[in-house]
Amino acid sequence: AIKEAAGDRWTSMAGVTFNYSTLDNKKNPRSGWYIDVRPEVAGIGGDAKYFRIAGDVRYYHEINDDFVGMIRLQGGHIRAFGGEKLNILDHYFLGPSLVRGFAPSGIGPRDISNGDSRASAIGGTTYFGGTVEVQFPVFGLPKELGMKGAIFADAGTLFGYEGQTSFDLNKDGQINGIINGTAPCGSAPNTFTTAQECILVRDEKTIRSSVGASLLWESPLGPIRFDYAWALTKDKGVIVNGTRVGQDRTQAFRFSSGFGF
Repeated sequence: AIKEAAGDRWTSMAGVTFNYSTLDNKKNPRSGWYIDVRPEVAGIGGDAKYFRIAGDVRYYHEINDDFVGMIRLQGGHIRAFGGEKLNILDHYFLGPSLVRGFAPSGIGPRDISNGDSRASAIGGTTYFGGTVEVQFPVFGLPKELGMKGAIFADAGTLFGYEGQTSFDLNKDGQINGIINGTAPCGSAPNTFTTAQECILVRDEKTIRSSVGASLLWESPLGPIRFDYAWALTKDKGVIVNGTRVGQDRTQAFRFSSGFGF
């Protein structure tokens, strides 16, 4: 699929953003709503033709002077039109931005055609997830340092690969590759294949979830965040020829930062 995506490609896109906010403080909110919805369409010229929409909703509530609760919901969907297949690069590739405790591109559909544990992420068309978090000051440190702690729980999923699964890469008019010596390429899900011109997709709607703790610092250069998460549920993959393939990839530690001007 990556080889098929090689070369020059133009995307012409138009979109709008609907934004609503009642936050008491944009940098350090303690109460209020934040809602962001972004519909976009590609196909006004160019090679790509798809409709995409993503949304992010957050609600902050001050529990008391020290504790602030936050609930977040997010989701998105992309679909091709005009009889087109989605390019692999147009799919969503997600991990800790949706569910902490997973690696970048660590969740979602995977190509298991190689039959080994290195099954590659190929992206999905639909995702949704939620977060519950409580933030609090790091007790014993002055508030002027801008240091806070947090505990959280995340849950979400990514699924729906809608790209090509077979490719005539050598332009010989046929798809090279069969499964177990008999079945046409891609006709038997979760089965080992030695195909070179097809991918075998594992696409599960498994809900991934995690719990963890965070350290947040309003540094002079901008907000810095350290997350440590434990994955509770995940797609464990499938056993193929004695090897587990298609499983999610976890990553306990995450560092993120932002800068304001």
